[in-house]
Amino acid sequence: MNLLKRTFVILTFLLIGVAAAQVRIPLDIPDVSGYKVLKCDLHMHTVFSDGEVWPSVRVREAWTEGLDAIAITDHDKYHPHRDDVKVDLWRPYKIALPLAEDTGILLVPGVEITRGNLHFNALFVKDPTVFGELELLPALRKAREQDAFVFWNHPGWRGTAEWWPPIAEAYGEGLFQAIEVVNGTTCYAESYPWVGEKKLGIVADSDIHVPAPLGQPDRERPITLVFARQASVEGIREALFAKRSAAWLGEDVWGPEALVTGLWRASVKPTASEITATAGRRAGLQLRNSSAIPFEMKVLKQPEWMRVRAREVAPQRITGVFVDILKDAPKGTHEVELELEITNLHTAPHKNVTVTLPFTATVK
Repeated sequence: MNLLKRTFVILTFLLIGVAAAQVRIPLDIPDVSGYKVLKCDLHMHTVFSDGEVWPSVRVREAWTEGLDAIAITDHDKYHPHRDDVKVDLWRPYKIALPLAEDTGILLVPGVEITRGNLHFNALFVKDPTVFGELELLPALRKAREQDAFVFWNHPGWRGTAEWWPPIAEAYGEGLFQAIEVVNGTTCYAESYPWVGEKKLGIVADSDIHVPAPLGQPDRERPITLVFARQASVEGIREALFAKRSAAWLGEDVWGPEALVTGLWRASVKPTASEITATAGRRAGLQLRNSSAIPFEMKVLKQPEWMRVRAREVAPQRITGVFVDILKDAPKGTHEVELELEITNLHTAPHKNVTVTLPFTATVK
């Protein structure tokens, strides 16, 4: 390949990459019980700690991947690029803010307080530069003085998560309000019981250090779903302190029962409230899912004369569900109420959302 042709090929790939990066992939989720469901990533890094990208890149990635809000949370003490980048924990926020405002991405100020194996993110901080010289508990107390929202990061990243003495002490003083149940592609299932036992909020974050892939976003990116009264930084703050959040990774969502049940009810509706079928034949029930979240159904209860073939309700499309009417089905019009378990909506360890799906069935 001659130099001119090789240059053309390289430029073509670069242009494709740039074009792909400028296309926003929507992650639509309808309002739930009057709350706006904001898609957030509240844990990520830049060259101002141990990340590999400039702060504005994190904003572009978030816009491309359909997010509503992010927090850049560089480490307070770990700065491997200090020879090339001045240590200033306000700079990532200040650099990212103009682009965030231009693109409509809500930018939350934050910092990661890192002490040995115990890491905490402090959000809505007023001064991220004051923590680095303090030990863990004094640093967390300083975060409380700034009215920060604090969560325990990746509780099992060095092995099985345990409620270590420093964690117990910090919790006893009310120094953190939530736990990062999902970090990257890992769900720390052993930590999930603490959400209920300790009345902690739930977050799920990428903790991304490297550049995000161009083009189609990685659907394995974890997202904190924040159920906010308004789409603003203050709205996110209020919702997090009120523990109105859930963790979303791939096809699974973990969160408070009322909120995750609300996701199903707001997202999935039959396209018609009535089906008609002949006894011994099959009918179709069509479910419209208006959200970007898939829902996996398991039938728990149905009429004796009916067999519903449960399946995944695909995101942002209509999914057909087979309804077999048995030969001995009573003729006439019947009000049916299916009882379903939504097996990818988790409300507690080994507990999933259960819902009812009502419709009318006319048997001929």
